[in-house]
Amino acid sequence: MLALDFSPSKPVRHLSWIPHPLDPPPPLPGDEAHVWKLPLDAPPGNALDLLSPAEQARHAEFRRSQAALRYLNTRSLTRRILAAYLQQPPETLDIRRAAGGKPYLEGRPLEFNLSHSRGLGLLAVSRRSPLGVDLEQLRPVKYLAGIATRLFGIQALEEWQDRNESERQRLFFSRWTAMEARQKAQGRGIFEKQTPPEAVPCRHFVPEPGFIAAIATAPGQSLPALRFLTGG
Repeated sequence: MLALDFSPSKPVRHLSWIPHPLDPPPPLPGDEAHVWKLPLDAPPGNALDLLSPAEQARHAEFRRSQAALRYLNTRSLTRRILAAYLQQPPETLDIRRAAGGKPYLEGRPLEFNLSHSRGLGLLAVSRRSPLGVDLEQLRPVKYLAGIATRLFGIQALEEWQDRNESERQRLFFSRWTAMEARQKAQGRGIFEKQTPPEAVPCRHFVPEPGFIAAIATAPGQSLPALRFLTGG
C-alpha cells in the first residue's frame, strides 16, 4: 500500500482508504499506527462547540471563509478522532504544544501528529511511537532550486539536472515531506538541527492524486505498521 520510491521513472501507487466509523473506533494495538484522512472542505455541522475557547477565538480571527472552515474542520475532526480512542468527550481534551510546536495530549498515553494542504488533512495516531506526518499538494514552487539547495545541500542540484518541471516538483516535495515528517517526529522545526535521514525511519505514500505525504518516527525506533482510515 505504500509508495516508497519516488523516482520519476517508476509509477506511484495510490492508497485505498478503509472506511471505519468512530463509534466504536478501530482497535489500536501498540505496534500499529492509524492515519486518518480529514476532508477539510466538508460541511462542519456543530463542530464549533467541540473547540476549546482558545481555538474558538482563533477561528473567529479568520477573514476568509474557506480558511475558517478548514481550520474548524481540522481542529474538530482531530478532537473527534482522538476522543474516540480515549472514550471521552472531544471538547474535554487538553491539547497542548511542546516547545518545538508539536501538539500533545496532557496526561494521555496517545501520540499523534497532524498535517494539511489545501482541502486535505492527515492525522496520524499511535499509542507508543512518536509520529511526524507531513502532507503537500504537488504544485509549482518559486525559486525551487535555491530552496532545495539551502535545505537539502548540493546533492539536490544534481538530482534536478535533466528533469522536467513535473519531475522536479515531485523530487522536491518527496524530500520536503520526508524532512518535515522527521523533524516533527522529534518535536523540531524545519530550520532546527536535522538528524541524518538514515537514522530516522520514514515512509512516503500518496493519499490522493496530486498529493504526496510522509510519516516518520523518532530515531532508534521502528515505524509501526500503518492502517489508512477514513470516516465511514
